[in-house]
Amino acid sequence: MDDEVSKGRPVSTTIEPSAETLSGFRTLDIRTDRLISSWLREAGVPDGALKVNESAPDFLLPDANGKLVLSLELRQTAPLIVTFVYGTWSPLCAAGLRVLHGATPRIRAAGARAIAITPDTADLPRNLKCDHRLDLEILSDLDLGVSLSFGLVSVVPAEIKSRLLQRGLDLSAPHGFSFWMLPMPATYVLDQRGIIRRACIGPDSITRATTETVLAALPELDRPPKPRP
Repeated sequence: MDDEVSKGRPVSTTIEPSAETLSGFRTLDIRTDRLISSWLREAGVPDGALKVNESAPDFLLPDANGKLVLSLELRQTAPLIVTFVYGTWSPLCAAGLRVLHGATPRIRAAGARAIAITPDTADLPRNLKCDHRLDLEILSDLDLGVSLSFGLVSVVPAEIKSRLLQRGLDLSAPHGFSFWMLPMPATYVLDQRGIIRRACIGPDSITRATTETVLAALPELDRPPKPRP
């Protein structure tokens, strides 16, 4: 992927969780993450996700304080780095958002803006920001409509639901509705026209390596995207 970036080519990549990403987590957390990521891959979610050079759908979502944020207004002022996460309950995603938070000064210096999208509702996004002291805009995808429009969502089958409940994870609580669906983690880079210029799909898509790749790509966003082959 780094080689592709160095050549200025748009990239879509499906990423596996690295040992570095998973280090420091409880064995139960790692096994839960691997269970979820394996199921989402087997369900074909990465194949159906939006790809490079496609137009990203605009959206209107509430931030952690309940203020509505319109993506069209954001991207008209700066390129956007849009990161989707499992939810505030996931230590893997929390670790990834801390990495993104650490890169925020460099992202802003490059003239871009980073936002994170979670399916969680109520006070959970605000609590995540406070608990981890995140200088990030975290938006609530209340009905998973935005995640669906990016092609990142699959319905949780009964077998996976049962195994998650056995591990103490009830998705209906943080999501605010009883129908179980879950998005695949992903990081997209959108230029100011809303065209996807980078697409990293998978549970390791918000690690330090991916963030560095995104930062390396930002100076090229003033160039027109190349047509897909």
